[in-house]
Amino acid sequence: MAATLLSALTVNPALAAPGVERWSALSRTAMAITGDITLSPTRLVAAGKSLPLAVAADVPAFGTLTGPVPARILRVTKPVDPVLLRGNRLCGAPVRWIVAYRGDDGRRLTLAAFTGDTLPTRESGPGLCATFSYAR
Repeated sequence: MAATLLSALTVNPALAAPGVERWSALSRTAMAITGDITLSPTRLVAAGKSLPLAVAADVPAFGTLTGPVPARILRVTKPVDPVLLRGNRLCGAPVRWIVAYRGDDGRRLTLAAFTGDTLPTRESGPGLCATFSYAR
């Protein structure tokens, strides 16, 4: 499994690893809403709440405010907007997509949450409700 993980990160460091990854909240939105998280291709766990996920696409150029980056687009298989830390919610409406991409040589993770029906193509796209940053 270590070879598979190393291979996946070498080819495309923005993609989520095959196993469960633990991340520490870094941005103010992450600290206030999700806290530390665990993420896998099938589940996001934040503040003790779980969102079931399925990989929708691995894209080489997801549009961010700083330019295109490789990203994994995850479909929330049962759209929800759970109550998380201090009564905060991810979006204020059911979350349908989570886009994950990495920076800083894989030591930072950004999640962008979307409520729209269509597959997101850029961070400033329709349905974006929040972005959250994490670190290792």
